[in-house]
Amino acid sequence: MFLQILGSFLAVVAFGFLLGSPRKYIPYAGIIGALGWTAFLLLRNQGLSIGPATFISGCLISLCAQILARILKTPVTIFVITGILPLVPGAGMYHIAASVIQADPAGTSYYVLQTLTIAGMIAVSIVVVDNLFRLLPKRKKSEVSDS
Repeated sequence: MFLQILGSFLAVVAFGFLLGSPRKYIPYAGIIGALGWTAFLLLRNQGLSIGPATFISGCLISLCAQILARILKTPVTIFVITGILPLVPGAGMYHIAASVIQADPAGTSYYVLQTLTIAGMIAVSIVVVDNLFRLLPKRKKSEVSDS
């Protein structure tokens, strides 16, 4: 499990460099991605199915990204786009292509459903957390400078 978490951190860091993210924020994104993947692994080990595990992990990633973006005064997308990488169903897309090539309709439909579930849960988790943060009242500049 430790190797998977380390691998997710390194993958997010490498992805951050590929996307041209500001270098000073890349380690934070790596930590967010590793936290999300850790949550996913723990939830799956507890017997939670892939949809809810992805949703909860995606919410954790999005929540951490929202909080860190406010602390560091930077756009949330720097952390969300890179941090969500470990949850992206790349293997599922590979299995879909392999099933289509092998003319396995049962395998194809299974992997299509699983991949769409994962992708949908990622999207929903980001939207839910983003909208929750939009509901929070904004602090006025005078309140910020007084504290």
